[in-house]
Amino acid sequence: MTNTKQYFKAYLRQNFKFITIVLALVIIVSFIWGINDQPSTYRDFDANVVYEYYRSTLAIPMYVLFVFSVVFPVKEFSFFKKRINLDCAYSLPISRKAMGVVHYLVGGVMLWGVYTASYLTNFILMLSRGSGYFNYIPMIEHYFLCLFLGMATYSIYVFVFNEANTRGDGIWFMLLYTFGVYIITDGLRAADLLDYNGLDLEYSFSGWLMDSITSHYEKLVEIAEVRKTSFWDKQDCLWYAYWMVLWAASAIGTYLAFGKRRMEKTEEVSDSFFGFRTLIPIYAFSLILMMGGPGIMDLVFIEVFTVIAYTIYRRGFHFKKSDFIILGAVFLFGLLK
Repeated sequence: MTNTKQYFKAYLRQNFKFITIVLALVIIVSFIWGINDQPSTYRDFDANVVYEYYRSTLAIPMYVLFVFSVVFPVKEFSFFKKRINLDCAYSLPISRKAMGVVHYLVGGVMLWGVYTASYLTNFILMLSRGSGYFNYIPMIEHYFLCLFLGMATYSIYVFVFNEANTRGDGIWFMLLYTFGVYIITDGLRAADLLDYNGLDLEYSFSGWLMDSITSHYEKLVEIAEVRKTSFWDKQDCLWYAYWMVLWAASAIGTYLAFGKRRMEKTEEVSDSFFGFRTLIPIYAFSLILMMGGPGIMDLVFIEVFTVIAYTIYRRGFHFKKSDFIILGAVFLFGLLK
């Protein structure tokens, strides 16, 4: 435990300059973005100005949160994608799991920090507009809902990124996972294999859910808008539960898997079950389902997409027998569909 604390403190000191610069940039960007907001006018039927009001700028910290929930997993764990770094890191008197926990926590703390700094900057700018323009109470709920989704997104991307053997593959994994659930569910829905009961499947991508939440709370915050209830209906609670499960599963998965992969695998082809090996066929078959009965040109497009994906996976045209089997199965499935 002592070694873990020492590593945590040393790593924070090492990142102090980076954290300071990022916080300063976030505050400056949030300030410049928010200060340029101009008042809107409410007019009557004769086009006479009844009153002026400001639009809330809750989207600014929301965008900051989402961007850094993607950036910090790469920043925190890219170090472990180079063998030369691992030789040094794994010689330290601290377990690999503890080292992973430290990097996970530091990334999470930095994410909370930049989001909170942006939110406070936005709040101060809203206060500077004067009294009577905003209802600030709903902002408390909005702050914590978006923070929850941002932390869950960060945790998922940490797990996904760490399943890769290189930084480049990790970024590809993150991109494919971003839209993976939507692609699968939309394909199953198009094939009448899934009754989604009116759920907004777009919310399987946290960015869309955060944007929807923010749009809702902007209306609660703006005095000019009609009051609405908070964002807590049955469907939304299901999505919050979904993201809670993903957050917990990804955090546990990262803890159990971090450091177990053999060091010689680093910088080699990423063959994790949670990577290209599973994602490529899932995407290919889901795209066919989404297109219903795909035409020959659609099928050619999917085959080309799959070939390119396997080329990235294998780092060239070094396909294995299993890859050719998947390509053939995708084409045959498309013809039969």
